Formats: sequence, C-alpha cells, structure tokens
Amino acid sequence: MLFAASGYMFEDFIHDTSEITSREKLYEVFREAMGALGYDRVNFSIGRDQDVPASEMGFGLISNYPTDWQKYYAEKNFVKIDPVFRCAVSHYGPFRWSDLERKLRLSDKQIRFLRMGEEAGLNNGIGIPFNGPRLQIAGVGLATSAKQIKPYAKLDLVSAYCNQFYTVYKRIVAKSHGLTPEMAVLSSREREILTWVAHGKTDDDIGCILGISSNTVDYHIRNIYGKLGVNNRVVAAIKGISNGFIEL
Repeated sequence: MLFAASGYMFEDFIHDTSEITSREKLYEVFREAMGALGYDRVNFSIGRDQDVPASEMGFGLISNYPTDWQKYYAEKNFVKIDPVFRCAVSHYGPFRWSDLERKLRLSDKQIRFLRMGEEAGLNNGIGIPFNGPRLQIAGVGLATSAKQIKPYAKLDLVSAYCNQFYTVYKRIVAKSHGLTPEMAVLSSREREILTWVAHGKTDDDIGCILGISSNTVDYHIRNIYGKLGVNNRVVAAIKGISNGFIEL
C-alpha cells in the first residue's frame, strides 16, 4: 500500500482497514500510515478497557521505540513519572509532548525524563489518548527518530487515523475471543446529523440545513456521543463510518 502516493486519503484508510481481519496486517498498515504522516516511532498501549479481554491489554502492545529505551524504561519503572502517560490518562484530546513543559508543572525528574527520551531517539512526540466510557485508558504515542521532520501533520488528522485503528483493533480482538460487542442503535435523525458532522458542518450549519435549532442539534449530538461511547465530533464520525451508520 503506497501511502506516499498522491491521492491516498483518510477515507481510503478507513476502507482499507475496515477490510482487515488480522492484527498483524492492521499493525503493518497502521505503522505505514503513521510513517507517511512523518512519525516512524509508534507505541500502542491499553491500560484499561472493559471491551477488551485482560490478555489483550498492556504497555507497548506494538512498539518500535528503541529497544534499549524500552528496556531502560521498564527497569526504572518510568511509568510512575512519565508525564506523557499521565497526560494521556487525564487528557481528552491529542497533544504534543513539547507542550507538556509549557502547560504543566513538571518536576525536574520529569523534565530529565523527556530529555532522555529525546537522546534515545524519540523526537517531536505526540500523544493520542483513546478516551471512552467506564474509565477507559488507552492510546498511541508517536515520535520521530530524526530531530527535524517535514511540517507537522494536523493533530486532528493524526487522531482520526489512530481512532480508526483502535476501532478496527477492538473489532478484531472481539472476534478472536468469540465476543460480540454491543452495537449502538442510532435513530434516522441521529444518522442524518452525524453525516453532516462527518462533512465538517457546525451545529448552526446543520440546524439551517435540517430546519431545526442549533440547541436541538446539540441535543442529538450529545445522544450520539453517549450511544457511541465517544466525546468529540471526529471520533463520532469515525465510529459512524466504521460501523456502517453513515457514508461519506
């Protein structure tokens, strides 16, 4: 799959990953996609998710972070001070590691930890949390081996790729364990509104199109969030497309 080829879009990634049935192939396609966006270091972890069997959880379920760094991280039990992990647990959106020093009160140990990560070859890092119902903790850490990279991909776009990856991952895991994930049911009006959300329309835009108030649109969107177990428009649209509720 040539992600670098002209014309490959996020919609193509959704289509391609939706047809994948093995974790190995999903990992391969996901790593290639992240590489095309400029991030050649990928770490995927699940701390807690009641929709995933305990045997499928853990830190670094897939990771091509430097081996020496992974070993040192485990030996020193850095998870206790890792500001990236802590932010991922409490944060509801994608973030750049470089913002942590500016926005949080990090200890000297935490700042040294970030510097050691850079020395180990983890530069320009970003975190993509997968926030969901029932205290879900999971996410993807991305970084570059090179200090200088091409212009940053927009965080919302990277987040969209990552959330599609996680949606497919959970479906594959559920099938491999003989589980049947609970399927949300959206009303025809909710599907209609979600379709416009996926096309980037605001509440006011959707209200004008459908002849309803923006407050009514907001009410429906909140219901959609609850049914899909999401908390933002990007992830709602991704789940809507992946589960066949809407089409672009």
